[in-house]
Amino acid sequence: MRSPSEQTLFYTLTIQALFFTLAVVFIVLIYAWLVYLLGNSSLRHVPGPWYFKVSNIPLSIYEILCRRNDMILDMHKKYGPVVQIAPNEVSVADLEATKQIYGTKERWAKSDYFDHFMGYGRRSIFATKPYEGHRIKRKYTSSFYQAKTIYKLPEIEEHVNSRSLAVLDQVRHGGDVDVFSLTSRYALDNITFLVFGPNHGTYSVDQTCTERSILEGLKHQQFIGPLRYRCLWMYNHASDLLQTLSWRYLSADDEFSAWCQKKFFAALKDAQLNESRSLVRHLWELKEDGAHDGSIDVPYMAAEILDNIDAAEATIAVTATYLIWKLTEAPEWQRKIRLELSALPKQDDGCPLFADIDTRVPSLEACLREVYRMHPSSSGKNERVVPLGGRTLAGVFVPEHTVVTSSVLALHYDGEVYSEPDRFLPRRWIDSSEEERKALDAQLIPFGYGGRVCLGKALATMELKLLIAGLYLEYESMATSATSAEFMKQCSTHDAVPRGLKCVVTFRRVKDNAMLE
Repeated sequence: MRSPSEQTLFYTLTIQALFFTLAVVFIVLIYAWLVYLLGNSSLRHVPGPWYFKVSNIPLSIYEILCRRNDMILDMHKKYGPVVQIAPNEVSVADLEATKQIYGTKERWAKSDYFDHFMGYGRRSIFATKPYEGHRIKRKYTSSFYQAKTIYKLPEIEEHVNSRSLAVLDQVRHGGDVDVFSLTSRYALDNITFLVFGPNHGTYSVDQTCTERSILEGLKHQQFIGPLRYRCLWMYNHASDLLQTLSWRYLSADDEFSAWCQKKFFAALKDAQLNESRSLVRHLWELKEDGAHDGSIDVPYMAAEILDNIDAAEATIAVTATYLIWKLTEAPEWQRKIRLELSALPKQDDGCPLFADIDTRVPSLEACLREVYRMHPSSSGKNERVVPLGGRTLAGVFVPEHTVVTSSVLALHYDGEVYSEPDRFLPRRWIDSSEEERKALDAQLIPFGYGGRVCLGKALATMELKLLIAGLYLEYESMATSATSAEFMKQCSTHDAVPRGLKCVVTFRRVKDNAMLE
């Protein structure tokens, strides 16, 4: 027991600590109130919590915790279609406002956030901020990725189909499979074939290789990414500390960049470059054409290739993983897809043609759209800067130079458009009337909107549908104890990855009589 003098000292120190804490809280509140009164008065009329109005710290905390998108969704539910989320930042959840922000008419520029995505000292299409500069660069590759190119070249479908069969080989044994890792490798194999050509693509699905460890590192680095954008000095100190424990912990970005550069130059110097239909060849021919005022040089080409691989791999991995997870939770939709696939004519390898899958399997299309709605594969930080003169968005005036983002999640979870938005209901895409379907389609924007919509949409559609067709034509997926709903909660990282970075399921071959039910 403490002596009376020790107890007196203890209580004295406790009271002093309490008063000190109260004093600090009081000072912080007074400071916040003064900042609120003297701060950005031009946004004072915009709804939102006062503490988001006076400091970037609250938003930064949510981003570092990878909860930005959920927090903004909750704010829109409480405050309406326009909310202030930082002293100079506003989020919008209104379809017409979204069209205004990202449409081609007003040409809003991207924010400084996109400075973080430069590669090799150059700005790819994604990292280009001015609208006009983005429009010019987009022309360089738009013809390469457009649907009539992707869907009409048989070698592309043949390769994607061969990679989907390689994935199928990995699940035939019936054991537990981490589909997040597997689909990540599948996506990498497809995009490297397209950008580097057949001689330099990867085969990471079925071959042990360095690319597997790079992909794994990139996924783990997702959770440290927001710290880099919001608090660089802390990120650098954390990097130094963690790399003393594991030198590879935060080196994935550098490894990926060095690997991509090496592959790029190997493809560029290949004597058979002119025989491939690769993006490297496409960009090289544009460079040699000399009609672009020197805007296409080798470092720019490398930066574009780096960005294309990064985006294509991440988008497919996240979407395919959540699609498989949702189908695993809803076996009745597995059966619907299998029944429709079984009615299609088959090729020699037993797989249907993509054209048939794309147009004659409505259940797969409905499930894919529902996954796009519930689990968009982006960070939600599609920031734009309000042009001179300011603009009125959803009835709220937003002054010039304000950073504005449209909340894709809030649009996709709008209960007035999507009934029971928290539930996986593919049926909504099949049973809706023509007018209802137009409303559903209009607000579904997983690939962006307007002049900056994702160029890889056609390729992504082919990859996802061939993969799911290959898996579920003769197999069914079942949940395992290794993956829970908490593990699959989507995080607000740049690539919107699942929290557990895994999705472990089991595939089992379906008996012939079950396939015909």
